[in-house]
Parts: sequence; structure tokens; C-alpha cells
Amino acid sequence: MDFVCALVIKKKITMADKEDIDFTYSNLDKVFRLGIGETADFSCARYNGDYSLKLEDAQRAKHEFMADQLHIHEGSRVLEMGSGWGPFLNFLREERHATGVGLTLSDGQYVACRKKGMEVYIRDCRTVKPEDFGTFDAVVSVGAFEHFCSLEEYRAGKQDQVYHDFFKTVADLLPARGRFYLQTMTFTEKMPDY
Repeated sequence: MDFVCALVIKKKITMADKEDIDFTYSNLDKVFRLGIGETADFSCARYNGDYSLKLEDAQRAKHEFMADQLHIHEGSRVLEMGSGWGPFLNFLREERHATGVGLTLSDGQYVACRKKGMEVYIRDCRTVKPEDFGTFDAVVSVGAFEHFCSLEEYRAGKQDQVYHDFFKTVADLLPARGRFYLQTMTFTEKMPDY
């Protein structure tokens, strides 16, 4: 099953503001969850060559891989930047007995996660500080990074500063030797014009 990971643009060309993210993910909340499961885990899966796996098993394998790379264990405290409908937060809670805190800009995702008892906040990931929620043993961001720099910022030559500031934010939220997992899409010069 393939899904296009893009925002529905209503009024202006943007990739990062709350209004467009909320419009897309809140309005499509039920469609996504009905089509790909209650936690709407559509940010890839890990088949590792075994395509006989069911989608849910491959998604669980992805979560196990992420948690292993981050050294998450019982009692770990993890921040997920761009938590979506909470599939990784749910995995942390049920499988690793870790504490997960999620951030989203979507009211629909926020409501869905809160209904399931997850600690999620409507918050811009780029501006969170240790004073807001403390520091974490690990930080994870799956499929949200491509939304952190708007087209306007990119065209104005601000992309490097936006990403520098984001990685500084992540570093400030981690202790020495803390771990960060980032899954994103990349684009090259060979991509069609926007």
C-alpha cells in the first residue's frame, strides 16, 4: 500500500504552518486510520527482505529497530517530534515500558492520541525547549522533518539556518550521549520543479 506524504495546500504555498498541517491531517484523520490501522502508521515499515510479513509486523519491526538504535529500555524517556497518530508512542508504552511524549501541529492527531491515553501536545517541534518538558534520553522524528522548512524559507535562502536551529533544539533536549533518530525524505536537483 503506497501513500503520498504531502500536505493539501489550501490558500498558499507552504510546507510548515499549523493551519495547513492541521487542515490535512485533521480532515483526513478517519480516512488514514480506517485505511492503515487505528494508529495510522504510514511512515514506512521494515521488511528487511522478508516481504511475506504482514504490514503490521513490518511496522513493529521498524519500531523495534528504532528503539534499539536509540537504546530505549524500560524507564527511558523519549520525545517524538511529529508524533502523528501515535504508533511509535504506543510501541514505547506497550513494548518497551518507556515514557513517550509526542508533539504535533494537528488537532485531529492530538485528539486521537489523547483518547488513547498518550501524552501528546500541540506544539511546533522547532521551538520546544528543555524548560517546556525537561530533557529526554532519546528524541525521534519520523516523517516530520520535511515539513520543518517552508517553501518561502527555502526560497529566501534560510534553509540552512532553519535546519541548524532545529538540530540545536534537539541537542538541547538530550543529555551527553543522548540519541536522535531521524527518518525523512530527500530531494535532489533532478526533481521536477515545484
